[in-house]
Amino acid sequence: MKIGLVVMDENPADALRVVKAADRAGVHSLWSIDYYNRSSLTRAASFAAVTENAIVGTSVTPLFARAPLALASAAADIQAISGGRFVLGVGSSTRRMNQDWYGAALQHPAPQVRERIELIRQLIAHRGGPFRFDGRFDTVAMAHYERAGLPTEVPILAAGVGEHMVRAVGQCADGFVGHTIASAENLRDASLPLLASGAAKAGRAVEDIRITTQIVAAADSDRAAARRDAAAQVGFYATPKGYDALFPGGRHGAQRQAAREAVARDDVDGVVAAGQAMVEDRAVFGTPEDIVEQLRRYADVVDWALLYPPHYGVDAERLHANERLLIEVAAAAGGG
Repeated sequence: MKIGLVVMDENPADALRVVKAADRAGVHSLWSIDYYNRSSLTRAASFAAVTENAIVGTSVTPLFARAPLALASAAADIQAISGGRFVLGVGSSTRRMNQDWYGAALQHPAPQVRERIELIRQLIAHRGGPFRFDGRFDTVAMAHYERAGLPTEVPILAAGVGEHMVRAVGQCADGFVGHTIASAENLRDASLPLLASGAAKAGRAVEDIRITTQIVAAADSDRAAARRDAAAQVGFYATPKGYDALFPGGRHGAQRQAAREAVARDDVDGVVAAGQAMVEDRAVFGTPEDIVEQLRRYADVVDWALLYPPHYGVDAERLHANERLLIEVAAAAGGG
């Protein structure tokens, strides 16, 4: 299992300092996120430009926030900048985010994701001459589309939580990205069989699908403080009802409802209290040595574990300190 780091700093200049230090330390992979105040693609391009060895990826880029051509062009550019070290991680995002943030309709998420990934692949692979794609959801037509000097391939990982989406990932993507609060048990018992089912439907071998997952990771010599930071993030991410698949049988229903109510009233302590009941198997936390030990539960499940520093209710200075310690963890355990 290889260990990577999701770089969370809001200020991109701070993020680049973290990325440079991580690359010097030998961290396996470095990942950007996409949010209303962060562009995963811009940051990934900058990560690629200042590193020499680490894989650079997006975890994840919303598939429908950008036009397919714009996303494909950006991915190919980053692949060229990185010298072949770039991995495009994508996800559907929620219906509400697509509608309210991006002005995009998301009515049939799984088939829309499959089609969009195929379109992006075709756009990146195209060398020259006319291009046309007529799909159920997307249409792109260009009389002249010349790109002889750019890469023709970019590995694409896709995120999934629900049954239909995880199966779709098994059908169409080069790899899978598990949700940040998916437990190792959930990945092993729910996601992997669904990926295998999707792969079989497409005539693929599940062994050819790279399994990755984000993992909430809080490092601190003060174990209680680390647990609190992890609980805050787990509690926050447990609130969407769209993530029910991560809590089979209604598990932690009361705590998830409490977290929703706490988020609505901007009560960080309430979110932490709710998250404390869920954090044990959905995060790694404590001293760097504690985290290395806790990561062992993922070793037979995932190929790449992406350490995700908590940011909900965590100030910038504390987040940055966590990243520095996680670089040590990733560098020490990344070759495992």
